[in-house]
Amino acid sequence: MESISGPMNRRAVLAGASSAALAALGVALLPGPAEAAALPVAPVGQGADDALVRTARAVVVVPRRRRRVCWRRRGRRVCAWR
Repeated sequence: MESISGPMNRRAVLAGASSAALAALGVALLPGPAEAAALPVAPVGQGADDALVRTARAVVVVPRRRRRVCWRRRGRRVCAWR
């Protein structure tokens, strides 16, 4: 019994059957469409966000200067920016 992709063997049959079983199990276990939940957010400028604004701080990161570094690897010189 030859198919288009080659001879049929036990490994191919088991792989096909297990793939089909896993797909069917996944479809059966999928929950229904989830409802989108609206988050309770106060309008901007009201008292709810005052504490958040007070505790927020700006973090300034100064970029370090990159330099070209060379080292030996397996007897050869290798250079890169670090």
